[in-house]
Amino acid sequence: MPSALEVTAAIRFFDSGTYETEGLADTPGINEPPGKQPWSEELYIESAKNNVRAGDVLVSYDDRSLSLVDQIKQSLVLFERTELQGIKRDLLLHPNGAPPDALAEVIIDLAPDIDIIGLTEKDIGFPWFIAASYIRQLRTKLDSRLGRYIPIHIFGCFDPQTIPYLFFSGVDIFDGLSWMRYYFRDGHAFYYKEFEYDTQLENLLDPKEAMRNLLGHNVEELERLRADLQYSVLTRDLSQFKMCLENLQAVELATS
Repeated sequence: MPSALEVTAAIRFFDSGTYETEGLADTPGINEPPGKQPWSEELYIESAKNNVRAGDVLVSYDDRSLSLVDQIKQSLVLFERTELQGIKRDLLLHPNGAPPDALAEVIIDLAPDIDIIGLTEKDIGFPWFIAASYIRQLRTKLDSRLGRYIPIHIFGCFDPQTIPYLFFSGVDIFDGLSWMRYYFRDGHAFYYKEFEYDTQLENLLDPKEAMRNLLGHNVEELERLRADLQYSVLTRDLSQFKMCLENLQAVELATS
């Protein structure tokens, strides 16, 4: 789109497309264009072959209707069928109620050499302390059994307050659309119109420029949060996230 932000990607992620196409199908009044093929495993493979290159991350074609075992087996087969070399494989799974220990065991048994484990925020539980506890248990099990570190990727989570909680529980990669729907400020997400009262009047005269300024601001907020998290890990100075860590410790004590 003309007003899109110019961003140079350090790593390119290619999603499975399942969530987007399912969402389109479930949206009232929106139909697939005549003659257009519905999204499928074959189109996923074709798209991957045409667009993914060495160094990219390819997310698996996910199907929550399958058992965990069958989800992993199908994903590994489809990864193989793309015939791509030099990529990272992001195994997106839907636990469908399976506890973290059971999820870890299936991954260890069937995909011990996978590059990244993907989960959706909706699948790991609500509220935040359930999700954090799920990730902590999964991370602990994977680290103790595999002897190597597998990054965990949470899809649909880009809330600036949730990110630190899941990060310190064991998540490495976050993505989502919150930055396009809300106004981020000081570690919180607000209704996007709140931005109108915190920016210069001239930034609001053109609706496209106003949206561009909001998105640019949110990107800066996320980059600042990433830098703060990196600093806290590298220097072991956790003071910025004192309340977050105290809350996580309280939950761990209560559930142990």
